[in-house]
Amino acid sequence: MLNIVILEDQADQAERLTRMLEKYASSHSDFAYTLKRYERSIPLLTEYKCDADILFLDIQVPDMLGMEAAKKIRAMDNKVMIIFITMLTQYAIEGYSVGAFDYVLKPIRYEEFSTKMDRVCRMLAHQNTATTLEIRTKEEIRRVNADDMTYIEVANHDILIHTDGEVIRQWGNLKTYEDKLASAHFVRCNACYLVNLKYVRGINGDTVMVDRDELAISKAKRKDFLIAVAQYKGGSR
Repeated sequence: MLNIVILEDQADQAERLTRMLEKYASSHSDFAYTLKRYERSIPLLTEYKCDADILFLDIQVPDMLGMEAAKKIRAMDNKVMIIFITMLTQYAIEGYSVGAFDYVLKPIRYEEFSTKMDRVCRMLAHQNTATTLEIRTKEEIRRVNADDMTYIEVANHDILIHTDGEVIRQWGNLKTYEDKLASAHFVRCNACYLVNLKYVRGINGDTVMVDRDELAISKAKRKDFLIAVAQYKGGSR
């Protein structure tokens, strides 16, 4: 069951998109969804729970540009598939700066819509096999794909989740993440670091290069860690 959200201030366009979803569902027996519609950005941002799979965003809505809304959504949720609705291709291209999946041009034609839905559904089917964590910080709730995490660190009783572009600070303990991420190829190299083996670039003595950072390997964890790296790199996953 996919959760779909539409942000579109023009009632006729929102209704057109709704009918296309109904038509698509009628011809795809494995496609089931729930739908929420918004006419303004602020209510969407206020109510957003990081639980949408597909987000159709009009580029221009009265209270906030759809692009600004997309940036705020993307800051909370790096998984949702954003599809812009626009009359001008040049605006849609800007959407790739916020990781938009695609765009549809107004007036929306069903053939184009159906093709894009085929693509997004295939992508979501692939995504859903990956591990995703809901991360609650002091400021917000985030949803982050484990595949985007390079390593997790404990420091001063806080958990620091390192990704390619940022560090997310959270409370908790490393053992909880170790249990949740065991199937996603995360292994401890010492008591303070839980490493995503995908990002291991090399090992030099008692240190491991993880993405752009160099982390210490403890004597207690060294044997198991090296075995895990060898198995992962060798394809025994």
